Amino acid sequence: MKILYVYSDHKWTGPSQPIVELCNYMSRRADVMLLTSKPKVPDTGLISHVQSERLKTEQTLVKRGGIGALMKNRNIMKQVVQQFEPDIIHFFRDRDLAAHLGNSRKVVKIFTDFKVVPPGFLQRAIRKRADVVTVFSHKLRNNLQNDFRKVVYLNPWLDIHQIPKEPKNIRPEFGVKDEDFVVGLVMRVQHHRRFELVIEVAKLIKQSGINIKFLLLGRGPNLNKLAVEPVKKHKLEDIVIFGGYKRLDYWDAVHCFNVMFYTVAGSDGTARALRQCQAFGKPIICLVSDFVEEVVHDGVDGFVVRNDPKEIVEKLFILSSHKDMLTEFSKQSAAQGRKYDLENIGSEIFELYENCIKGRKPSK
Repeated sequence: MKILYVYSDHKWTGPSQPIVELCNYMSRRADVMLLTSKPKVPDTGLISHVQSERLKTEQTLVKRGGIGALMKNRNIMKQVVQQFEPDIIHFFRDRDLAAHLGNSRKVVKIFTDFKVVPPGFLQRAIRKRADVVTVFSHKLRNNLQNDFRKVVYLNPWLDIHQIPKEPKNIRPEFGVKDEDFVVGLVMRVQHHRRFELVIEVAKLIKQSGINIKFLLLGRGPNLNKLAVEPVKKHKLEDIVIFGGYKRLDYWDAVHCFNVMFYTVAGSDGTARALRQCQAFGKPIICLVSDFVEEVVHDGVDGFVVRNDPKEIVEKLFILSSHKDMLTEFSKQSAAQGRKYDLENIGSEIFELYENCIKGRKPSK
């Protein structure tokens, strides 16, 4: 089997990580090529995270632009398809699917979007060119199943085997003590990520005197304006700790969490950071949304809350003061996290590819 993955980006972002992980996995079972765009600085971006020596890479696509970029990508894609002759072409961006002209009955086109919201009119029109559309939400599958040829639900995947069995205790690095109850945040600080809600919760915690601290892993162009300055303004430096961006010691930093607080998704609508914390056995407190309520079960492995600082503080206090509940939530969260194992979901996707190819072959 030959599989061509098309993704006209080069940055190591929410969507690119699972794409690269899927490519690495599939290269063990098939002949795989990843067609992507070229970073401005060599040896950076998502290509630097490719682990498989069997995975072929081509960095010639244009990341963004108008009709000119679309036409250039169309020519590049046509040439790559002619040379590689894939059985499967798997797309992750509407613009890439739109750029592909081929209508050969020999090639199966699969589209996956890491957003978990219903597509708009133009997106629907483009995605009808795909033979299969995969989604990560049961509700979204039900919403779309009459619009496309075939809609398949998949669990969002993680390479959970990268989680260390014996993570290091690096709490002292952040000035956090063993007795502190740490609420983890993993996010690129942006306007839509609702960090102002964290500020309001921290203010209530400071007033209550409860030993609860927030540890933020991440950065962002608006970090100072949206986070650092408000923390200083309200004198919350002892409540909100900025841990910075973590890469090599990311899992050690997550190990510092007692629970995770999740607001809204970033570029990856499948809440990758949330699911990573689940796989690590961290209970989740999250805001209400259609998708997260499919992966966080209220009162079982975490709490689903409204955009209400008092309610959030109440749930944090419950978990910080009831160790038995925290332990049970942790077990249930880890069980949920195992459902994202790429080894299992990768097998499901490979089987989907096989069935699609069989369906394309003419009967004798």
